[in-house]
Amino acid sequence: MSVESKARILCEYIGSVGDFSYVEPEPLHRHMGAIITDAILQSGLNFETVVKPRVQKILNLPEAATTSGFLKIIEKTGLNALLDWRDAEKPRRVIEVTKLFAREGVETPEQLKVWLENGENVAKLDAVKGVGSKTLDYFRFLSGIPTAAVDRHMLNFLKKASISVSGYNEAKNVINHAADILGKNRCCLDQSIWTYMSKSSGRQKREGY
Repeated sequence: MSVESKARILCEYIGSVGDFSYVEPEPLHRHMGAIITDAILQSGLNFETVVKPRVQKILNLPEAATTSGFLKIIEKTGLNALLDWRDAEKPRRVIEVTKLFAREGVETPEQLKVWLENGENVAKLDAVKGVGSKTLDYFRFLSGIPTAAVDRHMLNFLKKASISVSGYNEAKNVINHAADILGKNRCCLDQSIWTYMSKSSGRQKREGY
């Protein structure tokens, strides 16, 4: 079955779910420190209680709005202390991504959006250990590129619609195409499915594919 056929089935299923509602994504972070922190921390963690407060803390630091400014704060304060974080893995990813963006001259969200539209640049980000397809798309999502960032909630929603997919990319393409058919922003449909499934499951986690 083609992606378009699966997308149309998904649209029909969405229309049949009585308590499904469209949710607009929160305003984009105009702040590189917040984008990097959000994108790296989100996988597998409760967004409302764990990720959001830490992203807000970074948002409250205007000097971290640029990549180089965020890097200076990290070097001065230490990321574990800044985020009140114990283990080393996710802070390591934050630091590696921040240094990559700094080397690439990506200082603002607007520059990040343009940078992510180049496949060679995406490959550089993908090469950072711990950054996978979901995180790459979440960076796109946070920078304003319309796309779904597929996690387990999305996959479970497709299963509820009796749609099988071969992997991450097909799942993303089906959801994105469904958004286009429905005349919705792709980020809006992503957020709407995620919100619906997180409420029904009681799990407010962005889980990687």
